[in-house]
Amino acid sequence: SSNDDSGDEARRLKEKADEYRDEAEKLRLTLGLKRIEKLKDDIQLFMTTEEFGSTEQEQKKFAELKARVEDLVRKSVGDEEAESMLAGLSSFSSNNNAVPVQSSPSSDVNVALTEEEMKSAIAFVGSLPIPVKDTLAKAAGYPNYDSIINLEEFVNNLYVNKDASNEKLRRLYFQAFAKNLPGGTDIVMKDANEEYEIEGLSKAIQQKIDERMQNSTRAMELFPRVVQDADEAILPREIDANVIFQLLDRTTFMAVEKPMQVEGGYIIRGENKRKTATQLLEVIDEKLAKKSPQWQDSFQLSFVEIYADSSEQLFEDALLITPNKFAPMSPKLFAGVVTAISLFSSFVYCIDTFSENAAVMQRLKEASEQATSGIAGAYDLTWFNELLVPMLVTLGLAQGLHEAGHLIMSWSKGIKMTPPTILPSQALPYLSFQNRLKTSPKDYTDLYDFAFAGPVTGLTVSFIALLFGLQLTTEVDQSVAQLLPSLPVGFITQSTLGGTIVDLLLGGGDGILINQDPSTQIPLHPVAIGGFLGMIIHAFDLVPIGSTDGGRMSQAVLGRVWHLTFSSLVFAVLFLTSLFNDGFNLLLGFIFIYSFTQRDMEIPCKNEIDRVELPRAVAAFVCWIIAALILCPLK
Repeated sequence: SSNDDSGDEARRLKEKADEYRDEAEKLRLTLGLKRIEKLKDDIQLFMTTEEFGSTEQEQKKFAELKARVEDLVRKSVGDEEAESMLAGLSSFSSNNNAVPVQSSPSSDVNVALTEEEMKSAIAFVGSLPIPVKDTLAKAAGYPNYDSIINLEEFVNNLYVNKDASNEKLRRLYFQAFAKNLPGGTDIVMKDANEEYEIEGLSKAIQQKIDERMQNSTRAMELFPRVVQDADEAILPREIDANVIFQLLDRTTFMAVEKPMQVEGGYIIRGENKRKTATQLLEVIDEKLAKKSPQWQDSFQLSFVEIYADSSEQLFEDALLITPNKFAPMSPKLFAGVVTAISLFSSFVYCIDTFSENAAVMQRLKEASEQATSGIAGAYDLTWFNELLVPMLVTLGLAQGLHEAGHLIMSWSKGIKMTPPTILPSQALPYLSFQNRLKTSPKDYTDLYDFAFAGPVTGLTVSFIALLFGLQLTTEVDQSVAQLLPSLPVGFITQSTLGGTIVDLLLGGGDGILINQDPSTQIPLHPVAIGGFLGMIIHAFDLVPIGSTDGGRMSQAVLGRVWHLTFSSLVFAVLFLTSLFNDGFNLLLGFIFIYSFTQRDMEIPCKNEIDRVELPRAVAAFVCWIIAALILCPLK
């Protein structure tokens, strides 16, 4: 039986311990553990005084401590439980000889917070969502949080009114929540003593929530179709989004709402509580690796800018949860067919540069006649190949190094991309080699480096080839000069920079060449033609619109919102320029192809809040100025 009694006693002690733990939690939520610890220390210090309570000063101190204990107990538990707990303490019995202290309501007891407690309280309130701030402000007697001038006075008033009923706080919160919804207005509430129309309020709030959900796609307008139209089989579910939501707290990311489903995934609006976006993502990734390490095998978390639903601001920060791989929208077969057509048209274009040379066309005609006559070995095209191959090699070398730059950067940054698709062009051998990113760069710096490496390398090689080819043009002997390919003046003047260089090195810079009739052919060495064409092709890659390499650089420098604005402005300038350009209209052809292939922005980086450093931004603007000089017509 003694064992049974011991077991019953142990259970009672456990139940009592659970009760005390619950009470401790209530006390922590009411005043904070630091205040409780301070009270405990004061009591222990008072108890160590020899013959405490013997002097008038010590009795006053004892009375103060007793009032603080009573206040803590009464305001942390119910009245009946408080009376029961206080009755068990001899110091609170009516027979106690200490100086009596009259219990009073919280409004009459104004125990000052310590300086440290006040700072902690102000910092915590400042981190709360706006509806919660407004609720607490109204509970403390203010119209709203923005009307508070003295935060310390607000915290003290909040402490005095901390016994507000749950019904009142819930009513105030609903009102603040409805007001802070996008397009929200004040909802007239009845007084606490009147009937509370919860049904009408719920309908009003639900209506505003429905309006917000209808407008939720606005948050994804800045992201490409490959993100918005991702296969449902790979999209994250609500349970996957909640994995991230449960990792957030007021020391990392203060979420103002639960994960909201959008096209392509989920977003969580809120405020970063870390110094930088990089620190925030590192902390979340560390927590995620411990809680759910397999989560990142299928999904990724990005910190991005989205369009704000509120009219008070243009955009806001949010966490975006998406699949961690993005499949290109165009089928592989279609991309392969387009590439094959572009390669063939490029080969034909290079041959066509000889079409205005009568000597070349006559020799090719003779070779063709000999071939059709069936006389084996009667014709030799070695002379023509020696002229055609340098042009093809020049174009191929510049483009190959362009793609090598992308490949090296993607390998070093851990970015996966698709094989290039060659885009066709009517006025050029080809328009561009288009790569799609399948996985997200870590941040805008990685995206910038990936985009910058390709076209700058290709443009540099093409520029050198143009200078070298123009030098060769002036040095070839007469027999070779009669067989050189040519470009018309009208085409050469499509580029201000290219046309000026050709005129400077071949015509002395007096405009002798470029002021001729647009149909006049200018014989050039094949390397010079390859360099001139390559310079225009890589300059188009630097145009800061959509998802071109220049567009990626613009997005990294300006962010999505301002890149869209800048891109739209550049597009308008290109279109207007093309309308006033006669003859060879390179810009119009570029705009046409771009509208089908590269009008979307790039897939989200994991960190789209931190911008690139100033040197990269300056380099981007220099590249755009050079591209403008190359693509703007000389006439």
